[in-house]
Amino acid sequence: MRDIIIKNVKDTGYENKNLNQFYDPDGEHKRAYEFLKNEVFSTYRSGEGQLTVNFYTLMPGKSNYPYHQHFGKEEVFYIISGEAVLKTSHGDVTVKAGDVIVVPPNENGGHMLTNVSDAPVVYLDVDTFSASDVVLYPDSGNVRFLAGGLQKSFKMDSEVNYLDGE
Repeated sequence: MRDIIIKNVKDTGYENKNLNQFYDPDGEHKRAYEFLKNEVFSTYRSGEGQLTVNFYTLMPGKSNYPYHQHFGKEEVFYIISGEAVLKTSHGDVTVKAGDVIVVPPNENGGHMLTNVSDAPVVYLDVDTFSASDVVLYPDSGNVRFLAGGLQKSFKMDSEVNYLDGE
């Protein structure tokens, strides 16, 4: 049984996450998906609770993740410092320190944060737990399925008949 968690994120280290380095070692993508992440608590790691809590820092010119929308979990971002552009399904919006962003788990929840300023952007990200999630990437036509330890990505246009191969 888990206990109360108290963590001072000013005193603990952030881990550098570079999605391009991991998923795109040949440098074929045009956007830099790189951030610093301080994981306070992950339901996915602990197996307990309903929330995942992380602090992120986006350096100038970097984006957090490709533009995407979830169908299995909700997210809340609180911008602590800096200014970024939030790409949404309704267009780009400038967000700044003090803004709270609530992202629904549907087609209106498309989102991607990009730091277009000269200073770091720091934000809190709180996600609801979902044992499985479908993530759509509208710009690329990719879809990602996550269930337990399974994570697979496909192209939307590779749809097959329900009984194909059965």
